Amino acid sequence: MSNDNNKQPAYQPVPAVVRKTNVFTSVIWLIPLIALIAGGWLLMKDIRNRGPEITLLMDSADGIEVNNTVVKVLSVEVGRVTRIRLRSDQKGVEVTARLTADAKDMMRKDTQFWVVKPRIDQSGISGLNTLVSGSYIAFTPGKSEETEERFEVLDIPPIAAIGQNGLRLKLIGLNDKMIGAGSPVLYEDFSVGVVESAEFNPKDQTVNYTVFIQSPNDKLVGENSQFWLQSGINIETTGNGIRVDSAPIPALLSGAISFASPTGGDKGKPAVNDDTFELYNNRSEIDNLPTERSLYYTAFFKQSVRGLMSGAPVEYKGINIGAVADVPYFAQNDSLKLFENGWIPVRIRIEPERMELNAGAQSREYWQNQFQTALNKGLTATISSNNLLTGSKMIELDDRPSESAKLKPFADYNGNVVIATRSGGLDDLQAQLGSLLEKFNKLPLENTVGELNGSLRELKATLNSANALISKPQTQNIPNELNQTLRELRQTLQGVSPRSPLYSDVQSTLQSIDKTLKDAQPVINTLKEKPNSLIFNSNAKDPIPKGSR
Repeated sequence: MSNDNNKQPAYQPVPAVVRKTNVFTSVIWLIPLIALIAGGWLLMKDIRNRGPEITLLMDSADGIEVNNTVVKVLSVEVGRVTRIRLRSDQKGVEVTARLTADAKDMMRKDTQFWVVKPRIDQSGISGLNTLVSGSYIAFTPGKSEETEERFEVLDIPPIAAIGQNGLRLKLIGLNDKMIGAGSPVLYEDFSVGVVESAEFNPKDQTVNYTVFIQSPNDKLVGENSQFWLQSGINIETTGNGIRVDSAPIPALLSGAISFASPTGGDKGKPAVNDDTFELYNNRSEIDNLPTERSLYYTAFFKQSVRGLMSGAPVEYKGINIGAVADVPYFAQNDSLKLFENGWIPVRIRIEPERMELNAGAQSREYWQNQFQTALNKGLTATISSNNLLTGSKMIELDDRPSESAKLKPFADYNGNVVIATRSGGLDDLQAQLGSLLEKFNKLPLENTVGELNGSLRELKATLNSANALISKPQTQNIPNELNQTLRELRQTLQGVSPRSPLYSDVQSTLQSIDKTLKDAQPVINTLKEKPNSLIFNSNAKDPIPKGSR
């Protein structure tokens, strides 16, 4: 029993301790929670607004700065440069830019980037606002279905604007000169497009162009359209004066590419994007292209063919009916006889469509017969001046009668009918002037000039003597003495007036003389008839001579 009384109870309640809560301590723990929530929200916003990171390949980082150079599209900032480093191949720099989410869908395979900075070219002055704000990177969104994160930065801005409709073509030509990107594309001197790129291919030595024709001008291009390089000023002298044909100012500064439909206006089916056309050096080269109905003839000239080039016009009474095909045009080994023969063959081409003015097209045989008939009637060819300022020549066909000698060594040469030629134009005039000057040089001008100089010296001496004589006081007094003599003569004549006695005496004397002459008139008449009347008796008969006994 005693043991049960000594045992402790199994559980004893602990008295509760009541603590007073601090409100300030609870608020402090809420601040980190709010900051965590705000940071998470900002992180989610940054992730949602963050665009792709792209790599831009450039030749140099001139004007580009990390965290300062921005990326813009349509003048709206959509990114910023975050890193610049050299490329592994040491051929430029590699620029990394972080874009916003707005530009995410714009990074396509055909997206184009370029650096906007102050620039002066044939299109004018651009990028002046970057003098204050600094250079920036701009781009045009592509339309390709493929995305891209690595781009080549262009040296110049792309020509075609964002969303601009038009036609993009490729031109290839063996040209002797090259124009730059940004040059205009012309249609009959109207600017309808621009050159986007120009590259020289050293392998085949061709120049490759990409041109863009803005809409709706792209409807002017067809599959038969012809393209050529246009530049400079063409000056022509005609009977009406001087005609100056000049391309637009941009074409004069940088050159241009022109195109037109072929002769007849058939441009063919409409062209489509990436169609390829041949680019010719000039319009004359296109005009020199043969057609199916072209007629070829050969003409021989003994005069100089300087200034006569392939493509020069062939005219008949002022109408362009063809072009020079080849100058010179020697057959096999004929050039070896150049000094022996002294003539130079030239092949010309006649285009029938140029003679079909307001008329239907005729067959090649029709025009061949027409031309042969004209040759039989005396049609000849001469070299004439085409441009006095440049010295270019042309072929002129003429059927007028002429006494000058004709040259036609063959009826047929190298498969072409031969046209008779004759000298004419300025060359003939120069030859005549040369002959005249040669005759003039043969005149004894030196002796004549010497004699003339001697005569001039004698005349000069005579004039000096006359001047010395006139300067003498006696000579100078002659007019006074003459005046005095005239006054005395006047007084003397006044003394023999009809009323003076001297006048009466003179009258009486003259009357006596007149009477005496009348009395002597019979004697004078007798002497005229018989001069011997003073010696022989005028009444006796003339003696008759007697014969000898």
